[in-house]
Amino acid sequence: MRTYWDVLLTIFKNNIVREFIYRSNTIALTVADLIWVVVEYAFFEVIYSNIGSINGWNREQTFFFLGIFISSDALFTTFFQRSFWNFPYLISQGDLDVLLTKPINAAVLATFKELNFSQLINLVLGFYIINHYGTAAGFDGGTAWFGIVFWIIIGLITQYLMRFAFCIWSFWLDRGLTVSRLYYQFYALANKPDGLYPTAVRVLIKTALPFAFLGSVPAVVLTHRGNGWEVALVFTVLAFYVLFLTFIWKRGLRKYQSASS
Repeated sequence: MRTYWDVLLTIFKNNIVREFIYRSNTIALTVADLIWVVVEYAFFEVIYSNIGSINGWNREQTFFFLGIFISSDALFTTFFQRSFWNFPYLISQGDLDVLLTKPINAAVLATFKELNFSQLINLVLGFYIINHYGTAAGFDGGTAWFGIVFWIIIGLITQYLMRFAFCIWSFWLDRGLTVSRLYYQFYALANKPDGLYPTAVRVLIKTALPFAFLGSVPAVVLTHRGNGWEVALVFTVLAFYVLFLTFIWKRGLRKYQSASS
């Protein structure tokens, strides 16, 4: 376990140094991320200036959802997004060889190589939105904030597993980057409450492509609008993803052709 922490701490320190070296790039990315949050906020503000609620989601509940979604997305983007962008290249160019020789799990190392600290401002904004709209949305506050942390971590894990599921096919595809980027076409389903979608899509984003776990399901549970089965569903779906990806990863390593092959 100490070996894991030593390696991950080294990665963290190296990325901190890189951010300080390329400060202008970090500032530009931070501004771009802030603009994204403003656009998301303005989108719902315009909608709810013309309508009271959408399929059971009122203005405050939707912004509460948005705060959870932004926070979860910010954590994932900070720690994993850059590494997943480069994941297909590790396989196609044979660079995975180096990671396979390290004393920690290659999958962990491959997805935690490059960090993006510009997104931390979005994490702060996400928590601000949660706090600002929480009471009006039906959130209890107080010790219920532990529930916020729990669900944001669930969103982080969900996004990690789904992103991995789209990247892992690079072992078998010459153009694995195409499938990897396909993830973001579906990701658009995550940044709106599930009530905005027809029944078939709502089922899809709670099972096969569980984007609802990033914001919709947490918001429903934390504002006491759930049916009591949401937590069981989340753990069932995520457990399936873990088992499936573990199996596919092992098969992929057998298929992998190293740079020296």
